[in-house]
Amino acid sequence: MKKLSILIFFVFTTIGYSQKKVTEPDQNKMSLVEVMVAAGISSATSTFSDNSYAADGSFFEVSSTYYFSKIGLGISLGSFSNPTEGNLLKFANEASYPIELNSEKWKTSYYGIGPSYRTNFGDIEATIFGRAGIMSVKPILLEGNFNVENADAATTIPVYNFSTNETSNVGFYNAGIRLGYKLNPNFGLYITANYMSAFSDAIIAQDGRKEFIDLNQDGEITADEIQKLGGEVQFQYTEKNIQPQVFNYGFGLSYSFGKKTTTSIEPPSRGHTNPYFVSNELEGEMVELKNSGSVVFTNASQKDKKRQQKIIGVLPKNNSIFKNADEIKNFNWQVIGAKIANPQFIIEVTKIGSNQQPQRTFIEKTTSTSLGATRIFKESNLSDGQYRWKVTETTIGNSSDIMFFTFSNCEIDFAISNEEIECLGYEGENRKFKICFDSTYSSTSGDLTFANPGSGLSVFNQTYAALTYTMVSPNPTLLTQIGASISTVSYCFEVTVPASVTSIGFGLQGDDLDPSPVLCQPGVSANFDELPDCICDDCEEMELSFDNFNISLNGASGNQFNFDGDINVNVPIYGIEFQIQSFSYTANPSACTEGVSNVEESGMFLMPGTTINGSSSFQLVNETASGSPSSNDNATKNIKYTSNSALTGAIPVNLTIGLPGPISGLDPSCCEIEYTVCIKVKVFYEESNCKSCDFTHCFNFNNQ
Repeated sequence: MKKLSILIFFVFTTIGYSQKKVTEPDQNKMSLVEVMVAAGISSATSTFSDNSYAADGSFFEVSSTYYFSKIGLGISLGSFSNPTEGNLLKFANEASYPIELNSEKWKTSYYGIGPSYRTNFGDIEATIFGRAGIMSVKPILLEGNFNVENADAATTIPVYNFSTNETSNVGFYNAGIRLGYKLNPNFGLYITANYMSAFSDAIIAQDGRKEFIDLNQDGEITADEIQKLGGEVQFQYTEKNIQPQVFNYGFGLSYSFGKKTTTSIEPPSRGHTNPYFVSNELEGEMVELKNSGSVVFTNASQKDKKRQQKIIGVLPKNNSIFKNADEIKNFNWQVIGAKIANPQFIIEVTKIGSNQQPQRTFIEKTTSTSLGATRIFKESNLSDGQYRWKVTETTIGNSSDIMFFTFSNCEIDFAISNEEIECLGYEGENRKFKICFDSTYSSTSGDLTFANPGSGLSVFNQTYAALTYTMVSPNPTLLTQIGASISTVSYCFEVTVPASVTSIGFGLQGDDLDPSPVLCQPGVSANFDELPDCICDDCEEMELSFDNFNISLNGASGNQFNFDGDINVNVPIYGIEFQIQSFSYTANPSACTEGVSNVEESGMFLMPGTTINGSSSFQLVNETASGSPSSNDNATKNIKYTSNSALTGAIPVNLTIGLPGPISGLDPSCCEIEYTVCIKVKVFYEESNCKSCDFTHCFNFNNQ
């Protein structure tokens, strides 16, 4: 009963953990099929042991599960055996005369089918499973004999017999839990525990004994008396109902395969099946195209970026200064926009160094929009310095802007205000921003100084990695601010960032005002969580369409497609650039494709075959990002065609794109694959190719 209680406790604990949100990345790591081999101890329950002498033995099991999502359907084949020597010996020791025993093991095999449910918490994968099926119990014969040694020959007198007559087939059920750890994407180790029981006690055993009497009434049954009565005393049989019930627990090895082929294209946080490239944010509506038609690309300058929900940090206010954690009292925030059903918030508070790198992090979860500081910091003794905090709602994935506060026993009033950010345009593929702000300072503890006025300002991206910047007018370096009176200094800096940068933060860190071990170092920070679009006004009125559009298979291999049609722009242009933003696919049946097996099938423009305006002479970015030894210089994610004269009217385009296809040798008609390919088109509307507008569209089609 104790073992069953422990097993039930672990099962319900795992179910409780599974109610917490499993992140999409964790979910995508799970494979469709899992094969497991396990072995360990088979411990008979008291019910099974008392009626059949079964003791602790061993079990072995092979099982496999196919998962539809978190829930799967599995089959199990296994066996367990339980020796009887130990418990039978106890019976023999209780007899009034010596008994020599012949024992066997209970040998049981089984096969069953049933559901499985799996979830992850951290690196541990937990699986709760149940099975029902048929259990086959082999016949058993246990004997006890009284041996008599005499001058002529040894005499053996049977005195005990326990047996079943034939193999018994009965229904069974079991339930259990596995906790596993992945050694690599395919192989893993796990521990397992389960309870297994026959549905009934329909197995009948004959329990036969001989009852000898004390002939001379001396209180002891001697060998002579047993020998005299051996042939006359008959076995007295009773029936015992046997119900096999065991706890199996041990270790196992798992092998997983068959990754999901369906991936999400919802921006911006969902992944896709391309193992070589990271998906960019997708723009535009997805339109299903079976044969031909006219497609209008989405103009990025007209995209509505309003967010339905936004989390706003309220308290502590940005760059607040406290002497200790008790002064903070509460962290408060609010949700703007549509109401979130059953919100799940995570608040992160991180102490940071002068280089914005984390030194210590506190994390707490809540369902409300307020949390006491003592609950976050508990009994921790917090050191002076600068901290940042933000709140993330896990069900929708939105986060608040980063806010900062400081613990210090110094009298300092230091703030950043009037922050402004402006896009200055593109430098190649990178964006250039100009950020301006005011620094206001006063303190009775000392002046705001910078040991190196050229490096007292730090600029960083959303991962807190440092960004290179240049300070510009009105002040090319940081200035000293006298603490005796309130003063304000204006600063501006310029920073150039790649497309991967989604937010820009910056901070001022002054010198220590106190030469003693007490830290008295002024510091403030601010953050732009959303960067402005770098779009020229000219793009507002520009329109682009793809007319007489057709998607067809290129050849018989089933993994190349021709995108044919005419590009039409409502203004003259001097160049066109195509970029594969992302791709995804779903195969039916799922096992009919190997997925991406080489670079050419990873959503790539392929040469020869691709032409723009009837020409194959264009710039292309050679495939090197994958790091694959099979990189192909004629496969690319990005191609650009330029012209010395203005292009007007219909511009013919033939794009050959490589995608995952059916397994080699399989007729494509036996493997239906639905694709989504998102393409960004950049058109250059000045002869110098310095000004451009972006358009994006996602195409949905199949290989049939």
